[in-house]
Amino acid sequence: MENNFFIRKSQSAQKSSQIVVGEQNLTLKQVAEVATLGAPVTLTKRQDICQGIQDSCNYITNAVETGKSIYGVTTGFGGMGNTAISCEDAAALQENLIWFLKTGAGNRLPIADVRAAMLLRMNSHTKGASGIRYELIERMAIFLNEGITPHVYDLGSIGASGDLVPLAHITGALLGLDPAFTVDFKGTEISAIEALNRLQLPTLSLRAKEGLAMVNGTSVMTGIAANCVNEAHALFAVAIATHALMIQALGGTNQSFHPFIHGLKPHPGQVWVAEQMVNLLSGSRLSCDELNGDNHFDGGDLIQDRYSMRCLPQYLGPVMDGLWDIASQ
Repeated sequence: MENNFFIRKSQSAQKSSQIVVGEQNLTLKQVAEVATLGAPVTLTKRQDICQGIQDSCNYITNAVETGKSIYGVTTGFGGMGNTAISCEDAAALQENLIWFLKTGAGNRLPIADVRAAMLLRMNSHTKGASGIRYELIERMAIFLNEGITPHVYDLGSIGASGDLVPLAHITGALLGLDPAFTVDFKGTEISAIEALNRLQLPTLSLRAKEGLAMVNGTSVMTGIAANCVNEAHALFAVAIATHALMIQALGGTNQSFHPFIHGLKPHPGQVWVAEQMVNLLSGSRLSCDELNGDNHFDGGDLIQDRYSMRCLPQYLGPVMDGLWDIASQ
């Protein structure tokens, strides 16, 4: 089923509006539309943003040509940071970085997670602080729109200095660096080079700093987190509806969700959940409507619902508060 992701989502994508990347912060909703629904994206062409991207490239080019010492650009990496890299070897250093980070293992990440990672990497590079070409950033938009998803693996990165290994797999595929970098192309597994050939796109070579710029970030873990949060929203909606069904099945009451009770608390999530329960139970013939103060207590029955029903706003409210807090960031 996973291999048919792009095909399965094509109809949903037609209903999604195009998302322009780079002009404002992305929302969780936009990440979901691109990652799971295949919404089309375009890289901004706004002059000031494009100029910022070009200025950062020019800075790196000048720094390399003038012999300025910059870690990972004119020096080696890690323990080799004390090794100077010549202007002639600066580009080769970046390609070597991708090769020695191509060590992913385990299972392949879901297509939606890789798509989210590419979208977030695009957005990050539009800030004009990465020293990376517009053309390379735009290649990610092409991959997203054409249904090309690099094969990335779930083992090999702890994110301490970025998602180095996963992003190296993405970078090698974007470049068409070697047949060893494979992709899912609209449901078919082929090499990245073959995918580029089908679209009549050239392979690309990295320039100074571009390899480091591509891998030294947390776009993969952030993309996975964004997808998890979006799925949590959907699951939470199901949980609210399921609890409303439970209350009706047990002949419960809406009295516990009265706005007076929950309005006394400074917890927006609790208030929101109570409102949703009142709305979902409205008009039900299976639950008791006691919002007006009436009580249908009959000897032998409980005068109030069990904790598992009447305390739903207090239990689920903090979850909603957490989801809102995440979305606001």
